[in-house]
Amino acid sequence: MTRPVVISCDPGVDDAVALALAFASPELDVLAVAATAGNVSVETSSANAAALLDLFGAPAELAVHSGASGPLRGERVPDEPVHGAGGLGGVRLPPSSRRIEHDAVEHLARTILGRPGEVTLVALGPLTDVARLFAEYPRTVAALDRLVIMGGAVFAQGNVTLAAEFNFFADPEAAAAVLRAARPVELVPLDVTREAVIDRAAATALAELPSATGTIGRMLVGMCDAMAARGRPDVAVMHDALAIAAVFDPGLIEWADAAATVELDGTLTRGAVVADVRGVSGRAANVRYGAAVASGRFTQLLVERVTALRRPSVPPF
Repeated sequence: MTRPVVISCDPGVDDAVALALAFASPELDVLAVAATAGNVSVETSSANAAALLDLFGAPAELAVHSGASGPLRGERVPDEPVHGAGGLGGVRLPPSSRRIEHDAVEHLARTILGRPGEVTLVALGPLTDVARLFAEYPRTVAALDRLVIMGGAVFAQGNVTLAAEFNFFADPEAAAAVLRAARPVELVPLDVTREAVIDRAAATALAELPSATGTIGRMLVGMCDAMAARGRPDVAVMHDALAIAAVFDPGLIEWADAAATVELDGTLTRGAVVADVRGVSGRAANVRYGAAVASGRFTQLLVERVTALRRPSVPPF
């Protein structure tokens, strides 16, 4: 049996690889793809998502559903430099004629409520649309089977500030609202995603392969370049792909429970996850978070699945 999933993303190289993994994995049935502002603007993330669905051979009737252009409060925090020009490691995909509908929240609600108790929502970008979904369609909270979120830094240092991970920092109010919702959350934070990497040698090897695999490899090489230019390790970190893998292979991750909130007011800690693992607050655990990961097994799985993509190659522009 396949697991029905809906994906909210902001492509982004690691989102692109996550989508590749989702469409290359027979365990998953992708019912909907929503695009939000995050790594790039919502217009760019929507166009990137549509082009990626073409690349991965998604059914023509599978539209991209465009969502939030910025956070619930304040200005958008861009992250494009990490992902290269255009968000895809400098790779330019042919423009897509796939439909882009401006109804992300409404479409997610219809899909989830149409199959109560069945659908897993995987959130790979800022949580603005998920927070709006729960606020505007509160029945979706209980109707979901699982909610898997790539975001936060529980006991690891942040990647935007010392305390905050990008997706949570980009919309802390939305992240806080989602964690307050009356349902368990499976959180895939920086604590584990920093170990989910592809190094330059592996990325280069993928780039030399035919089909969509080579295109993904070129994106990964571009991300390695961007990371190296910023003085960081010469690897592509696959934050979002690990969250997709956790949907169908949760044994990749060692999980722990916590009562978690998001800091909204701290000068140095806005967007940080505050996790109670010892019961000090007296609140019930609302988060199951990734504490450790079988990184080697994940990387092997990811490379095998991406290598098996059989779509036509896209030449570099």
